[in-house]
Amino acid sequence: MASKDSYGIVEWYGNGNGHRCGYCKSSNGNISDGMWAHALTVQNYQDLIDRGWRRSGKYCYKPLMNKTCCPHYTIKMEALNFRMNKSHKKIIKQVNKYLIHGIKPGEVKGQDQDEARDAPHSEAGNVPEGETPTVDMKGETTPGVENTATSSTQIPKPETVKDSAMDIVKSEDATKSKKEIRKGEGADPNKPPCRKAKDIRIEMKKKKLLAAGKDPQEVEEMFQKKSNPTDGVKSLEDYLNEPSNTDNCAHKLEIKLVRSNPRSQEFEDSFKESHSVYHSYQMKIHGDPPSKPSEAQYTRFLCDSPLKETKGEDKTHGRVSMGYGSFHQHYILDGRIIAVGVVDILPHCISSVYLYYHPDYSFLALGTYTALQEIAFTRSLNKMDQELKYYYMGYYIHSCPKMVYKGQYYPSFLLCPETYTWQPIEKCRPKLDQNRYSRLAPDGVEDENLNVPDDKITVLYMRQLMNYAIYTQLNPKAKDAKAVKKYSQLVGKKVAPNMMLFRSG
Repeated sequence: MASKDSYGIVEWYGNGNGHRCGYCKSSNGNISDGMWAHALTVQNYQDLIDRGWRRSGKYCYKPLMNKTCCPHYTIKMEALNFRMNKSHKKIIKQVNKYLIHGIKPGEVKGQDQDEARDAPHSEAGNVPEGETPTVDMKGETTPGVENTATSSTQIPKPETVKDSAMDIVKSEDATKSKKEIRKGEGADPNKPPCRKAKDIRIEMKKKKLLAAGKDPQEVEEMFQKKSNPTDGVKSLEDYLNEPSNTDNCAHKLEIKLVRSNPRSQEFEDSFKESHSVYHSYQMKIHGDPPSKPSEAQYTRFLCDSPLKETKGEDKTHGRVSMGYGSFHQHYILDGRIIAVGVVDILPHCISSVYLYYHPDYSFLALGTYTALQEIAFTRSLNKMDQELKYYYMGYYIHSCPKMVYKGQYYPSFLLCPETYTWQPIEKCRPKLDQNRYSRLAPDGVEDENLNVPDDKITVLYMRQLMNYAIYTQLNPKAKDAKAVKKYSQLVGKKVAPNMMLFRSG
């Protein structure tokens, strides 16, 4: 056998009584198996999540899918083939608008936040220059349409109705000479056509470079290279990198990766600030009392990790410069941490553990924005390690409306709870619409890693590394055969030989 350092070490807890479900609020419907991981190699954990396991700090758990109230299906997405939808693009554009121009979503440039909140919101932002939006009787803005109702308009008294009618008849000839403005006539042909802000910025940059003496042909080639050379479709990276390619942005966003286990100096230096953001997030978003999200709880939940550090020079897992293991990704706006993505970098994926952000910046839709950044990060790591090409978002819970958003990242796959094979989510949805728990794989497919022989289950006993068959010979009175059998079936053939199951006797 290899040295102990190349193995993970776990203590099996099994399953206890059901506990409260955070999704359907059942008092005891959430049922799972668990084990305490003292240490795991990154390959151990990769193989575990590919059998439906997840970690919370150093505790690893696997829902009992056919018993738990809200079945948790592991979901992964092919980052290299990711296709954005309109919602993703809209969110990135909103963040970019804030970073470049300082304009919050729904805010009009030149207004402060309170003014923008009170402004009419139907089509006020589309009113052509020089025209004033008017308000109809419902208070809705109708651009370009003259409205006779004002805030001082009152219903005429009975005795004045006749006089009002006569006034209208007398003025009819005068109004006929005026051009009637109607809805739907299109843009004013006498005014220059509207242009995208991006096109205006590019034109200004070109003029600036030409004024500096740059060769016109070189300037054109420079901007052609920035666009997609194949089909003209902007990539995820094109959208995300727009602020970094723009001069004089209103805000600066920096994304910094810091190793959390073992703790790097950058992690230690930013610990207090990161915890402060977490404390605000838990209280505001999840309604925790001030005492609950303490530094100790934060450390256990999001800082402690069983994953062993693996250097980037390890040829077994490619050459990812920062190495593999557990990290915190800081989103730093103008020098202040506003969000933290907790991630595990594994041999085949980036696994998202948790995301928290400062509630003051919830207007930026940071949940979706940071997920898109993590997808882009996965794609960038693939250039260093071609085996690393998936983005894992944890569990997909079809029965919980708040969790189905994870299936909107295309192409996504769900892990079948019986065969541990990956199935396209589009084929899974009809089955999950009918039943909360369902086998997702086609008939005829079976779990190839289910039955593990005793001599392939590695245990740690009396500080000695051995297989379970030898252990039972040394301890003929041991009564843990049933528990060890269940453990080996749940972790599978790949993990059982390479992870030490602690036995006390």
